[in-house]
Amino acid sequence: MAFALNTGTDTDLSLAPAAGGMAGAAFTRPIEPGGAVFGNPATLTQFPGAQFQIAAAFLVPKVDVTQSGAGGTTTSSSAANDYVIPTTAVTYEAGNGWFFGGGIGVNAGIGADYRTDPITVPSLTTNTSVTGIPLVDELISFNANLALAKQVTSQTSIGAALTIGFGLAQLGTAGPSGSFAGIIPQFDGTTSSVHAVGIGGSLGITHQLTPSLLLSASAKIPPRYTFKNILYQSAVPPIGWQNLTIAQPLQLSAGAAFDVSSNWLLEGDVLWKDWGNATSYEDVYKNQFVALLGTQFKAGPWSLRFGYSYASDILRNVPNDTLGGLRGLGSIPLGALSGPLGTEVLKLVQMTLVPVVWKNTLTAGAGFDLTSHVSIDAFAAYALQASASRSTSIGAALVPGAGPEDYGVKASEWAIGAGFHFKY
Repeated sequence: MAFALNTGTDTDLSLAPAAGGMAGAAFTRPIEPGGAVFGNPATLTQFPGAQFQIAAAFLVPKVDVTQSGAGGTTTSSSAANDYVIPTTAVTYEAGNGWFFGGGIGVNAGIGADYRTDPITVPSLTTNTSVTGIPLVDELISFNANLALAKQVTSQTSIGAALTIGFGLAQLGTAGPSGSFAGIIPQFDGTTSSVHAVGIGGSLGITHQLTPSLLLSASAKIPPRYTFKNILYQSAVPPIGWQNLTIAQPLQLSAGAAFDVSSNWLLEGDVLWKDWGNATSYEDVYKNQFVALLGTQFKAGPWSLRFGYSYASDILRNVPNDTLGGLRGLGSIPLGALSGPLGTEVLKLVQMTLVPVVWKNTLTAGAGFDLTSHVSIDAFAAYALQASASRSTSIGAALVPGAGPEDYGVKASEWAIGAGFHFKY
């Protein structure tokens, strides 16, 4: 459903082959080039010579939505459950304390597909039939990062990165649907698949406080996309296609890496994500803290890694009445002219299209040095199943006296990944 294990729709470093084994804890002492290029750019100074990485992760989310009310209980499962997430990155030491890096990867994404198992609204009134709504959404954000860093003193490094983003998105309904409470006519297909380009960037700093303790901080402003003519609506004038602007949240990080011994590394990072001011997400999400804990132990050519991450609740208790200023979904009104219906529909959106509900993720990984220049890394991660629910009054907003509908979602996710790391 979401491309990240527990950080909203951001991937951060959770799907990189080495950082993935440490739950994404790589903003202070990354082990691979991608951790510096896509994480804290100041950490580029930790990669001497020329280094290159190519990797991919396979991500499998499982999302089940249960609807219950006077009309009975049904369950719909999202078919968006297999994604491949690539990562490539290169770093280069130019001399005089300057380091450069670049890479291409996926920094964010979300997807849900109920075309073959439509979301149902069973209890608008006791006399209406079950309605199937073939909701679908998908966002994939590809990022090309260009980064540089400077070793300003023997203890301190600073860095910056430019992000050029390419986004693909769709949102709405696709496939046959029924009438909505016998009042709103069919809205079989309201989405189109569109793309957009955006610009972002990041800044970072690291400081070696003691020979064993390294501190870090960073800030990231991801790309902002405007997807033109993505969703059709016929509920509110002017009728026609609507644009949707989406921006991943401003992210601040702080972390520490501690060398327990020459072979044992511990790292902890804390992320703050400003979902409450991120365009479109702000209507369904609230600000979030994420704690990342990871460790690596080296024994000869082997590296063993383990990690745990915790994310605070992200879903707003009461969403807004629209998503990114949309006026409607097909013939269902949203926004100022929707009355009480808009907020109730957005509760349904929270449970079906953007239900990031998991909080706890466990990870493990291993690395092996094939030669002094080439190593292979792999990881596995599991986001423990979690649930959320909302009671809506969609029916009552349309038919006076209709009972409430309850929507509950259960979601879990697992991922595996591997990659090669070259050093020269």
